[in-house]
Amino acid sequence: HCRAGLQQTLRQRWRDAPNGLADTFILLTIEEAADLRLFGPNAVKIEVRPRMGDFVAIAVGRHTLVSPKEASQHKAAQGAHGSLLPEEMHIPFVLCKPESPT
Repeated sequence: HCRAGLQQTLRQRWRDAPNGLADTFILLTIEEAADLRLFGPNAVKIEVRPRMGDFVAIAVGRHTLVSPKEASQHKAAQGAHGSLLPEEMHIPFVLCKPESPT
């Protein structure tokens, strides 16, 4: 969550970050992501929206965005989810339907 009124400041700092954040992550507002249906085909439920924060960052490669505190833990991690790589976007779906009585 951004502090009230600092959304544009965050966007500008994201673009200007010397570590290439803007090159490795797409920064979208929650509204932009919802308009792109990144959270599914239906509108975000009003009771859920306050928990979603202001922005979502989507990796465009094999990068992971973590807090400095989490960085040492993630060095040993084998992977993370949330990028635009084909293997991240093509997730199998299995629908199990209970058998109907015959």
